[in-house]
Amino acid sequence: MGNQKQKISSIPAERQKQIIEYIENHGSAQIKALADYQNVSEATIRRDLDELAASGIIERTHGGAIVIDKSTSFEHKYSEKMKLMLAEKCSIAKAASELVRDGDTVFLDSGTTTYFIAQNLGNFKDLTVITHDLQIGNTAVLHPTSTLIVTGGIRREGFSVLVGSHTENFIKELKVNLVFLGADAIDVKNGIYNANFLEVGIKKLLVAIGKHVVLVSDSSKFSRSALAKVCGIGSIDTIVTDSGITDEIKDQIEKNGVRLILA
Repeated sequence: MGNQKQKISSIPAERQKQIIEYIENHGSAQIKALADYQNVSEATIRRDLDELAASGIIERTHGGAIVIDKSTSFEHKYSEKMKLMLAEKCSIAKAASELVRDGDTVFLDSGTTTYFIAQNLGNFKDLTVITHDLQIGNTAVLHPTSTLIVTGGIRREGFSVLVGSHTENFIKELKVNLVFLGADAIDVKNGIYNANFLEVGIKKLLVAIGKHVVLVSDSSKFSRSALAKVCGIGSIDTIVTDSGITDEIKDQIEKNGVRLILA
């Protein structure tokens, strides 16, 4: 259904209604995909998206739009996250993996962007990769000389992640070269946030154990709010994101002394 073109009325309201339904069904959408889907020009789609964003119905991203969620306690399940900003996450993951060196110890936080980082580690030798994400544990692509460690803990149903005191106690004993950290929301003035308390303690520990902490997040996270603070921006060494962030956000990141990589 998602690839079929629609027979569209010239009435903008009807077209925009179908655009909203498409974005809700897919989690996100690119302008080109919507133009093909609606059989209209990309300029028409841009105007529609701008109007919908101004009404607070969707959220504009670089080259498209995502479902807007104003709640601070929102949390998409793993299968839903896999549909959101997919191209951007793959580009971010590739750029982030270039920070890895042979022989590194690497901790991969839970999340879909870190999942894609795990798919880019196959050429590095003698890595020790640690994670509390079961999807990463099951699918990480590693060189035969590398080692994968999955922490203990209790599985969160629907999120494919291990949490709890066993997980935290395991992490406390570590010191790693690189931590790739995920986030639900980023406020460049106030810090990095998560939508639930279950993983906040783990993320705080990850910031503490990493010699170099890399935040990997698509640009949509920079316009959201979430429930619980993990750390300030200044606690991060490098941020890898896509080009959808504003110049104001870029300036604020650099003012905090954080290296910025745009994928």
